[in-house]
Amino acid sequence: MIVIDRYDPRVDRDALKEIFDDFIKNKSFFFSHWQKFEQELNKRVLDLLYRNSMIVAKEEGKVVGWGTYTSFKDYLGNEWAIVHQVLTKKEDSYKKGIEELIIRELQLYIKKTLKIDKVYYFCPDSDSALRSVFMKIGIKKSKYILYENTI
Repeated sequence: MIVIDRYDPRVDRDALKEIFDDFIKNKSFFFSHWQKFEQELNKRVLDLLYRNSMIVAKEEGKVVGWGTYTSFKDYLGNEWAIVHQVLTKKEDSYKKGIEELIIRELQLYIKKTLKIDKVYYFCPDSDSALRSVFMKIGIKKSKYILYENTI
């Protein structure tokens, strides 16, 4: 049985590093290094709003998934929340419902704590497995499209 819990850096750090390494190698849309990721984790741990939003999925006490969101206000004063790609190992993904459980928990947290009703997600059109999870939960493609430019 998979249980959702809050991330505890004293207990979950090493397990998260193992998941992070596999995730970056096999599943991530973006590239990063553990040092950069850990630096961001350490900042978020000090911020109560973000500390409580970093959640882990555990199976028999072992960390098998991790997720969080980022919130911000745009220049018009609108509040946004973006749920990031859930970290799992390749062999655990999309078979046990880990991503779905974490996403649902994050949505609940965002709605109750931030009072934001609309949440956004990153997912390239090529990731059919994640899109299947989204369809199961009821997440639809947004009318907003991101563009990018390296400068």
